[in-house]
Amino acid sequence: MIRVAIAGSPGMLRAGLEAVVRERLELQLIGTFELTDDVPVVDVLLVLGTLDVESPRTPVVLMLAGSEPVNVRAALRSGVRSALPVSATAVEIFAAIQAAAAGLTAFRPSDLEERTTETSQLSPRELEVLRMLADGLANKEIAWRLGISEHTVKFHVTSILNRLNAASRAEAVAIGMRNGWITI
Repeated sequence: MIRVAIAGSPGMLRAGLEAVVRERLELQLIGTFELTDDVPVVDVLLVLGTLDVESPRTPVVLMLAGSEPVNVRAALRSGVRSALPVSATAVEIFAAIQAAAAGLTAFRPSDLEERTTETSQLSPRELEVLRMLADGLANKEIAWRLGISEHTVKFHVTSILNRLNAASRAEAVAIGMRNGWITI
């Protein structure tokens, strides 16, 4: 059972989200409360597990009013695990709640692409190699997929480990996931 609290201004969006949560047997609505005007871009927060929005361990799903890209790294640090437009379907909302409850993230591809190049310590090619490492590919297969030599892949892996100060490929992947560069 996934416990969900909804925070937002009164209106159709909040009422619709309450209906989506109530209709799913896997979800339990534990409360609703009003958002202050301090966060005008966010129409609704879906807080999983507790009403303590301040806790960074509490997964949060945002319903965004605007089309501005999300700062994925900052969002992840504050507990946000998903950001959806207000036009999201009930299926998308439910999937985002399930992903957040499982510790996964769900962001729009445009949010990930724009923020990755701004905030990443890695080059676009290194990010590509890191994502393939996350898929469990060996150097030889990465080289084949990218059309580069295995030696070049080893160079990229070494560079990734050094730039992220990671001791292993697994640690580099974990860092990439924490920073929102890799999604599952």
